[in-house]
Amino acid sequence: MADGGSVEIEVRAVTDAEIDFFFEHGWVKLPALVNRDSAAMLLDRAQRTFGKDGRKGLDREAPATEHWQSWFRNDPGCGRDPCYAALRTSTELGRNAARLLGRDSAIRMMMDATMVKPPGDSGKGNGTDFHQDTPGHMYLEANFLTPWIALDTVDQDMGAMQFYSGSHKLGNLGQVGALWNEWAPYIDRFCTLTEPIALQPGDATIHANGTIHGTAPNRGQRPRWSWAGVLAPGDARYTGARSEYTDGLGINAYGPLDHPNFPVIYDPLK
Repeated sequence: MADGGSVEIEVRAVTDAEIDFFFEHGWVKLPALVNRDSAAMLLDRAQRTFGKDGRKGLDREAPATEHWQSWFRNDPGCGRDPCYAALRTSTELGRNAARLLGRDSAIRMMMDATMVKPPGDSGKGNGTDFHQDTPGHMYLEANFLTPWIALDTVDQDMGAMQFYSGSHKLGNLGQVGALWNEWAPYIDRFCTLTEPIALQPGDATIHANGTIHGTAPNRGQRPRWSWAGVLAPGDARYTGARSEYTDGLGINAYGPLDHPNFPVIYDPLK
């Protein structure tokens, strides 16, 4: 349980069966990772930012200059809200990450954001190209995880997440989306693409940084609401690579990522 002031968000523990599935497939669905009341509270906060239809302020946003900017809208400042602060600092969320990563290490929350993928006619509901998360976080030397929690019902036609099961075993394929035609025969030989994964409020998926994942466009009539974070071992070092997450923070190459932006949310020694 995490406490963001007077706010509490309860996160359940992952099971041994879920850990086994994750090790084999590189992703896992976690039904009711947070309860529905918590999901509803988090959804309410997200809708205050983006509007109930996900379009609030959309006319004032700068036009997309890169394809990925049309995948969804996001708010990386959500942690200022006490409800999201409680979630992002959840000790149980960190303990789950440690178990899924395979050892009882400390865990840092590297970044998090609320996300809304409005219906496709918004210009912000396009499909998310299939990719690995590793290239976007080259400042981290270690493996890491992305928890992705549905804040409202996510139907299969709403741009629900899909994974190439087993793709975490292929290693870092670089900009796999841009090289898809070249990599596809290899990926299809060794991996299996899941169906879009429907979720109820509070359900989650967690995937490894090497797991190839993406979505179709949101073809539904409602926005797709979610929260996601990046969880890394507490002893992971900074590689020295330039990154929007680390530039200007004074962190030394191959030194620890000790900075208030990257709080340790779970420590097995405490």
